[in-house]
Amino acid sequence: MPHEVKRLMPHCRALQPKPLVIRGRRFTLATIRAVQRCVRMHYESGRTHISVTICRRLRWRQPNGWIKDRACRAALRKLEELGYIELPPVQRNRRPCRRRRNPCGRRTFVPVNHSYQDLTLLWAKGNALEKTWNAFVQTRHYRGHRITVGRSVKYLVRQRDNYVAAISFASAAWGIEQRNLVLQHIGIPPWEIRDLVINNSRFLILAKKGVLNLASRILRLATSRVADDWYRYYSIRPRIVETFVEPSRFEGTCYKAANWIAVGQTRGFKKSGDAHSNSQQPKLMFLYGLNAATRRRLFEFAAHPIRC
Repeated sequence: MPHEVKRLMPHCRALQPKPLVIRGRRFTLATIRAVQRCVRMHYESGRTHISVTICRRLRWRQPNGWIKDRACRAALRKLEELGYIELPPVQRNRRPCRRRRNPCGRRTFVPVNHSYQDLTLLWAKGNALEKTWNAFVQTRHYRGHRITVGRSVKYLVRQRDNYVAAISFASAAWGIEQRNLVLQHIGIPPWEIRDLVINNSRFLILAKKGVLNLASRILRLATSRVADDWYRYYSIRPRIVETFVEPSRFEGTCYKAANWIAVGQTRGFKKSGDAHSNSQQPKLMFLYGLNAATRRRLFEFAAHPIRC
């Protein structure tokens, strides 16, 4: 271990009495001491090995049993910024990671393709179709493809022998005040949004020629299956799906046709690290209930909206 590592750990007496909260996890005095010991012991093994070891020791796992190593690495970088630890240098030339096995002994998720009339919804997460999905979105979607941090599922939509669409769902956006008020009105408090709300993060129509009601039919097919697939994959059953539409590009017509409820606009703030900046165009917000009871409450809200 380099000499500078011996002086990297400040005394924990300098910690604030109030525990730190990073990526939704509380870091108490005892937790940070455990992290410091782990960094000292595994410094030469690299950041990924350190984060995996910390996740296992602190039992930092997702509901489906997978370790939250990406969130852990983000927390470690934050602790390094605050001066509590010093991480080893980033290893640029790493070998490709092998696919992780099921860590909790549960049954492996087996995707099932679902059909609606002549459309077939194909699972594109963790299989060969995911590369096809990534390529379509990267080259044809105006926002491109980015690695999703957190939970996500992806689908390709096939009509006969042709791919006609790509759609994905990810973890919900945080800290949108107007949306949170609507969700609280229909029975979802802010502290449950992380688990009960998902986001339609990408929706790409590949068909060049117009197909009657294609977009709304795909939304109907995807929303009828995503709650079950999300539960099988992450052991969490969402109740609401949200999406954001840029009004300069689209009007959200397909969402309206699929009975999604418009609940207002965002204020255009963007989160970068811990800072927020008002640097984006305000977007239209739409919500859709993934079960009959939630849809009924949303329709009641649409008929008698509250002032947000």
